[in-house]
Amino acid sequence: MALSVKTREHIRRWAALAGPKWGALLGGAAALAAAIAFTGAALHFTTVADTHGDTVRILTAATDLAAVLQQSDTPPLGEHDEAVWSQTEDGERLDVLRAYTVPVTADGAMQELTVTGTHTTAELLERAGLTYTADDLLTPAADEIVPEGSGITVQRVTYNEYTVDEVVPTEIEEIPTSLFYRKQSKVMTLEEGHDGQDTVVYREKWIDGEWAETNEIERVNEAEMVPTVQKIYGEQAPVSGFVGPDVVDGVPVEGVAATYTGQRATGYSASATAKGASGRRLTYGTVAINPGVIPYGSLLYITSDDGKFVYGYAYAADTGTALVQGKAFIDLYYETYEESVENAVIPVTVYVLDDETAARYKEQNDAILEADTVVGR
Repeated sequence: MALSVKTREHIRRWAALAGPKWGALLGGAAALAAAIAFTGAALHFTTVADTHGDTVRILTAATDLAAVLQQSDTPPLGEHDEAVWSQTEDGERLDVLRAYTVPVTADGAMQELTVTGTHTTAELLERAGLTYTADDLLTPAADEIVPEGSGITVQRVTYNEYTVDEVVPTEIEEIPTSLFYRKQSKVMTLEEGHDGQDTVVYREKWIDGEWAETNEIERVNEAEMVPTVQKIYGEQAPVSGFVGPDVVDGVPVEGVAATYTGQRATGYSASATAKGASGRRLTYGTVAINPGVIPYGSLLYITSDDGKFVYGYAYAADTGTALVQGKAFIDLYYETYEESVENAVIPVTVYVLDDETAARYKEQNDAILEADTVVGR
């Protein structure tokens, strides 16, 4: 049905009045949509890490440093602080590096470095214009990170080497023996020693001009020290150096073929090259016997009846008129006349070992005899 002229006029008037309002409304909506689209495209995540504070993550469209600091409640940068931006997978990262001072002490002076971030001792010393050698002491070490709040110390190390000739004092070599059981304070010097001499190189270590230590780095012997050999009393220490079975309570533990107790022992000496009637060289541990009672070559163990004197293991190697006549049972050989006089007569017990037991120690005792070249030992 066709609209009347009057109706059409009403519609035209309404459109004329409402058109501008709707146009403005539609235009505002379009602008809002555009603004939202733009803002959504600019928003991004930013992680803010403050070396003197917290690490926070914000969603922002700001790219200005001051705005980001304000939005993340991070204090503004100080005079020497630094801001370092970096990209992350989902946005950005802002590292706020707060400045701090590092005191550096070296060569009697101290300077302060203002730095940010982390640095090794070597890096900070380079910044301070200080050099060092491999001998110098660095605290912390050159390759260590210097923690905030600590400092660096450089101690200069120098070395000084010098050479001296040193006397090596003679030492006392003591040989214990029960030989002096009657006069236990007695000391017999068998061989006079003399001092030696060494050439020694020392190195002094100095730290910041003060002596720290001295170490020996080389020693060369120029003259050998010779010890003074002395014989002293030793309770139940045998006079002889020969060996045999273990002895328990003054008695060999095995191989005893015969025992003679309460026998008269005398002492004698001879020249250093003397040999006994058996042909064996005389030394400590060789004794004279009546070969009709104890055969030559027998291994014996001899001790005083009271156990205070121990002649020890010995070989029957010599004889004499007094022994054959029974005036003495055994004559103990001493390497000095003085010793033979001091121990002239002693009541002893003599243990004779069987041939099988003696044979087990022959090789060892032959070696001991061969090595015994010093009179009085």
